Amino acid sequence: MGEIILVQLGNRTSFCELLSEHSNGKRIRVKIGRNKEAKLPLNRVLLHTGTNCKSHDEVISFSTRSRALMNEIDLKIAWEYLSGEEKTLSSRHIAEACGLDKSDPHAIAAVLLCIEEDDTYIHSIDGGFFCRTAESIETRVQKMWEDRERKKEISDLITNLDRNELSPNLTKNQESHLNHIREYAIHGDRYSRSGRAIELLSQIKSGSNESIQIYAYNKLTECGLLDLDYPREIAIAEIPRTFDRDILLEANKLTDDCHLEDEILDLTALDTFTIDDQNTIDRDDAFSVVDETIWIHITDISSLIPKNSKIDSEASSRVATLYTPDITVPMLPPSITEKMGSLDPGQDRQCLSIKLDAISGESHFDWSIHHTKIRSDKSLSYLQADRILVDPNDPLHQRLSHVREMMRHHETSRVRKGALELNRPQLSIKVLEDKKIEVKVLQKTSPSRSMVAELMIAYNCLIGTYCENNRISVPFRIQSDPEESLPLEMPEGPLKWYSIGKLLRPAKVSTTGGIHSGLGIENYVQSSSPLRRYLDLIVQRQVVEHLHSRPIGYTDSEISTIANVSDSQFRTLRRIENDRIKYWFLKYLNSQYLEGTAANNLKAVILENFEDRPSNFELVDFPYRGKCHFPSTTKPGDQCYLKLNGIDLWHKTAQFSFEGTA
Repeated sequence: MGEIILVQLGNRTSFCELLSEHSNGKRIRVKIGRNKEAKLPLNRVLLHTGTNCKSHDEVISFSTRSRALMNEIDLKIAWEYLSGEEKTLSSRHIAEACGLDKSDPHAIAAVLLCIEEDDTYIHSIDGGFFCRTAESIETRVQKMWEDRERKKEISDLITNLDRNELSPNLTKNQESHLNHIREYAIHGDRYSRSGRAIELLSQIKSGSNESIQIYAYNKLTECGLLDLDYPREIAIAEIPRTFDRDILLEANKLTDDCHLEDEILDLTALDTFTIDDQNTIDRDDAFSVVDETIWIHITDISSLIPKNSKIDSEASSRVATLYTPDITVPMLPPSITEKMGSLDPGQDRQCLSIKLDAISGESHFDWSIHHTKIRSDKSLSYLQADRILVDPNDPLHQRLSHVREMMRHHETSRVRKGALELNRPQLSIKVLEDKKIEVKVLQKTSPSRSMVAELMIAYNCLIGTYCENNRISVPFRIQSDPEESLPLEMPEGPLKWYSIGKLLRPAKVSTTGGIHSGLGIENYVQSSSPLRRYLDLIVQRQVVEHLHSRPIGYTDSEISTIANVSDSQFRTLRRIENDRIKYWFLKYLNSQYLEGTAANNLKAVILENFEDRPSNFELVDFPYRGKCHFPSTTKPGDQCYLKLNGIDLWHKTAQFSFEGTA
C-alpha cells in the first residue's frame, strides 16, 4: 500500500501512488497508472494527501472526486476574501475561503489543481501561495484577453484559408502567421519556422509534411496569393531576382567609353558581325573575316568592372546568369549586359580578341591574342546566317563559308583526338506574356550553330593554351577518359546519346591544364561568356592584365577557391534551369495531350528495360526522357508508342503507359 500523492509530470499534474523514497531523500519512486513506475525528484510532489490506496482504482476515485470539487471553487472570491493578508497563504486557507472543508484532502487537491490551471488571482512561489495585486491581475486579465483574441484571429485565418475566403484586411497577427504558411508552402521543411506552419495547417489538414505543404500551396494559389507557376526552385536556392539599389547606382555611373584603354588594337575599320538567337539582347561574341584571317571577339567585361567592386562582388555571389523559360536572372545589371557590355551594331566596344591566320595543313593555324576595340556592323540571327551559308550571292557568303570550313577542320582534328560528336537536339521553351508556352527543338546540326559553337571551343582552347604557356593561373576544365569504351559505332540517336552520357566522367576544375576528353583538346577554359559566367570574367581579367604587363590579379590559391565555390553554385543553377524546363514542358504536354486535341500516342525510343521497375525512354519528337514499364519482349533501341496518362507538376513527373511497338 502507498500514499496517494499529486505530482508534476512534465506540463501536467497527475495523481499517483507513492511507492518509496530514495535513501538520500531527494528522489521518490511512484506508480503511474496500473503498471508503469517512475523515479521523480522530490520537488515534483505538489501534495501528500495522507490517503493510502490498495489499488489503482482508488487513485482514480480520489482524482475523480477532487476534480469534481474544482467546480465549487472560485479563486476570484477567495482572492477577494484573502487579498488583505500579507502573510504566506496555505492551500488550507484557500480551501476555507472557497467554503470547502480545509481538512478534506480532496478539497486541498482541488485547490491546487485550480491554481495550476489558472493563477490569475493566486499564485505559488516556493511552495507557498500569495494573492496578486489588483494591478497585476488587471495586466494579466488584459493579456489573457489579448491572447484569446490572437488565437481567435488565427483560428479565423485558418478557417477562411480552408474555405478560400481570406479577407483582404488582415491583422498584423494574421499577416505574420499567413507568412509562415506561405514560406512553408514554398520552402517546405527547409523553412526555419516550418514547425509553426505545420501546427497551424494541421488544424485543417492531416497527413505527411509534404501533403500538408502541397495543400497549403494549392490553397494560397486558390486565394490568389501564389501562382502555380511560381519558380519555387529559385526561392529555395535563395537566388536574388533583382539588384540592390547601390549595385544599380554603381552600374549607372559607368559609361560606354570609361573602360577603353589607349594601348589597345583598333579594329573598328574591320567588317564585324554577331550571330545569336533572334531575341538575344546581350551579345558577347563577334567575328571579323579579312581575306584568310578570322578574328574572334569577346566583349571585355573585365576592364569595365573593377575587381572587388560592388558589382564584381555581386557577380561572384551569383556565379552565372540563370535562364528559365519564364524568368531570366542576370549575373550583371541590365545596363551592363544589355548596353555597355553588349556588342551592338554601331557601338565601339573593348574586346579580348584572337586572330586566326590561314590554315597550315588541315587542322593547324597560327594565332595570337590581342586587346582590341571593335565596332559591330551587323547583327545576324542563326536563321539568317544559315540562309547566307547557302546563298552564294549574299555579300557575306564567302566570309561565313570560310569560317565554317576552317571550323570544320578544327572539329575534325578534335574528333581524331577522341572528341565526341553528340548531336542531341536541345529543348527550347519560352513562356509568352499570355502564358502561352512556345516549344521548339533546336537541332545542333544547324550550320551556323555548329560553326559558332566550334569558334567558341577554339577560342577557349587558345585562351587556355596562352595561360598555360605563360603560367597564368586560371580555372582549367579537364575531363578524364571514360573507364569503358564508348559505343561510337552505334547509330546516331537517343540510345547512343544516353549510352555515352552514362559512361562519361564529369569535368573537373583544375589550376593546371590537362586533357578534356569529351572535347578532344588540351588546356580548355571557359572564357567566351563573361557577361553570363563569373569564371569567364576571372579568366579574362588574368589575360588582360598579362597582355598589358600588369601584375596578375589572382593567385593559384585564390583561383582554386573561387572556382570550387562557383562550380558548386553553377551546378545548382543548371539543376534549376533543367527543373524549370521540365516543369513547363510537362505543362505543355498536359495542355496538348491531356486537355487538348493532340493524339495521345507519343513515339519514343526505349533506352533500357528492367523487368522489375520503370525504365528510361526518350521521346522522338522532343528531347525529353521519362520512365515507363515496358514488356520483356522489347529491348533498348526499339521504338514504341506511349500514352500519357497523367502529369504531376509538383513533382515534375509524367505517367506513361506502353501502347505498342512502332
